This record gives sequence, C-alpha cells and structure tokens, in this order.
Amino acid sequence: MSNRGILVAALVVLAVGIVLAAVGSSVLVTAIGWALFGVALVLLLSLAFLLVGESEDRDRLRNPRG
Repeated sequence: MSNRGILVAALVVLAVGIVLAAVGSSVLVTAIGWALFGVALVLLLSLAFLLVGESEDRDRLRNPRG
C-alpha cells in the first residue's frame, strides 16, 4: 500500500471513529468509536515516522559519506 493509501485509510478510520464516538447511542458504539479513533492516530503517527525514515534513507543514498 502506498503512503497516500495509508493516509486516506487512516483519515477514513479517524472520521468514522469520531462520528461513532460523538453520536454513539450505547456504550459499545462509543467504545468502538474511541477505539477506531485510537487506531487512526497510531496509523498517522506510524506514517509520520515512516516518511521521516524514508527521507533519511534517500538522503543517505544521495550523500553516502555524510
């Protein structure tokens, strides 16, 4: 999956989580919303670290001696 695909998937999960947490009529639905919200935040943070790591790898390839 590409970085753009991961970003889109995370944002969709984030939106669904926010909607479920906000309008949940039961404790279960609200809990599922908060869980999806948390999963989306983990995905977004992981994507940020992936992008930083990829940019460092590209920099090392361009400048092998530092």
